[in-house]
Amino acid sequence: MRAAVIHQVGGILQAEELPDPVPAEGEVLVDVTHASVNPLDIWVCGGVPGAAAQNLPWIPGTEAAGLHNGLPVLVRGGGIGVMRRGLYATKAAVPTNCLVELPEGTDPVAAAALGVAGITAWHCVHTRGGCTADDRVLVLGASGGVGSMAVQIAKATGATVWGQTTSAAKAEGVGALGADRVVVAEADALGDAAADLKPTLVIDGLGGTFTTACVDLLENFGRLVLYGASASDDIPLSSRRFYRKGLTLLGYSGLVDSPQRSAEVLTDLLAQVRAGTLRVPTQVLPLSAAAEAHRRILGRQVEGKLVLDTHA
Repeated sequence: MRAAVIHQVGGILQAEELPDPVPAEGEVLVDVTHASVNPLDIWVCGGVPGAAAQNLPWIPGTEAAGLHNGLPVLVRGGGIGVMRRGLYATKAAVPTNCLVELPEGTDPVAAAALGVAGITAWHCVHTRGGCTADDRVLVLGASGGVGSMAVQIAKATGATVWGQTTSAAKAEGVGALGADRVVVAEADALGDAAADLKPTLVIDGLGGTFTTACVDLLENFGRLVLYGASASDDIPLSSRRFYRKGLTLLGYSGLVDSPQRSAEVLTDLLAQVRAGTLRVPTQVLPLSAAAEAHRRILGRQVEGKLVLDTHA
């Protein structure tokens, strides 16, 4: 098989030939066609969290679309790409319970990109955010994988939705997702740029001073759902400002979600994609460009989701 691997933690990904994996008991062999690229893959390659150092050469990748016995499937869960070698490869031996059957005709690129980002966006908007048509929602990082779907999912509730990006070049793409307005601003300018919205709900995957700015922006009794920290893990926060506004801070991570609930949400999202009511913005690169994909994510040069075509 062909796979993108690192030979040491923190090393550079490179595509090379490896022996085909042999499924153990309870596993099946999947022909991987498209592997999603997630920030988690980069963290694991760097040694935190996960088991890359104990499984060198390491193959990253936590979710992918492919074929099992000629039938389309989505592969995710079971510690794949975190505790065991992942899916940046043409073949993978995976636990049977990590397969989700895909209806014939499902776009494999969209399916590969949908799992982590789509489920996270859905839970941030619905389960944690409790979004309704009465809400005024600000989605930070709206050009990213989660943000691009959060804009659409929140808009489908009837809410007023603004999307934030730091890149003017990405504003048009955010607007095409259905955002009522696009805010192009860094953290220090966000307060002025989004003041007219008076948000009641913020979906935040950035953290750092972006979160600080949103505490100031939120209306009394507003909610802030935090699912990432791509800007910074440290949040300068005035506790007095927070509690005097009666705000609620909510977190979401797939690590605490149940596999059954994730599967239910994924089924719903896939149906929306097939119906054309949910768009999954993607950029496809060949497997040999896996290192470039990681560089683009770290450099915030991605709109939507990056997907690797393992056979290109």
